[in-house]
Amino acid sequence: MKFELNFLSASVIEKDIIEEIRRVDSLVGKEILSSRDFNKYSKIHSATLCRRYGSWRATLEKASIVDKYSGPLEISEKVRLKQSRRLTNVQILEELRRIARLLDKKEITTEDIGRNSKIIGSKIIKGRFGSWRAGVEKAGLRVSRHGIRWADDEYFENLLNVWTHYGRQPLYREMNLPPSEITVEGYRSHFGSWRKALMAFVARMNQREQASEQIIEKPIREDIRKHSVVIEDRHCIPLGLRYRVLNRDRFKCVKCGANPATNYDCQLHVDHVIPYSKGGKTNLENLQTLCEGCNLGKGNRHFV
Repeated sequence: MKFELNFLSASVIEKDIIEEIRRVDSLVGKEILSSRDFNKYSKIHSATLCRRYGSWRATLEKASIVDKYSGPLEISEKVRLKQSRRLTNVQILEELRRIARLLDKKEITTEDIGRNSKIIGSKIIKGRFGSWRAGVEKAGLRVSRHGIRWADDEYFENLLNVWTHYGRQPLYREMNLPPSEITVEGYRSHFGSWRKALMAFVARMNQREQASEQIIEKPIREDIRKHSVVIEDRHCIPLGLRYRVLNRDRFKCVKCGANPATNYDCQLHVDHVIPYSKGGKTNLENLQTLCEGCNLGKGNRHFV
């Protein structure tokens, strides 16, 4: 009897990897070898190969197993736009579905299209269907929220929501769980690492809000000065100030002590002690943390 391992190590040489990909492709016998089909019969997981070669398509390219639209992995948007003029809307939608089948996904991102299509790109989808979402949904697919390009404050807002939920600094793995809407990979990609994302968040939350509202020792136009409004006279509570209030109140309702760490359904609000409508200022002294129930019960009243 011949004994052999039913898996290949991550350090296997490229020649053996290519032979394994071709073996599984021949066994599956489909037009497109998806990562899911590959994992059913292969001795090495597709995730290992994606880390090694950059993507599943790049892995197939390495083994010379490509579909009818084979070509360079990276192609300029200008070239795609030129090529797309000859395509009908039906062909563009079918290309979206083809990529979804290739990646074995129901949710696709703009990065998925950029890496796996030679003939369409996100701008083409927006131009034909009005928006990226409209085109993806027209193809019967879902838009991945994790594929959205977020602004810095949206990253910070999401991290603050998760921080509030746990009442502490969230762990690496917790960013991939609700209530987070952005994965930890999104933070790593945007900031360079999870640690750098946390450092940027803390720096942003701890900066003086007033500093961004004042231009020190620099003249400003009188018409701009006349219409400017300082933070404490605004109804909207800035992100950094909201964090300082929550942190001061230990991420708990100051009235009943409720907190999301012990009650998943608890929603914390930052509220004006003296209502804004009655002249209350938007500053640290006039803000407090309340749970949704206490805040809605308070309404526009001021309790001393």
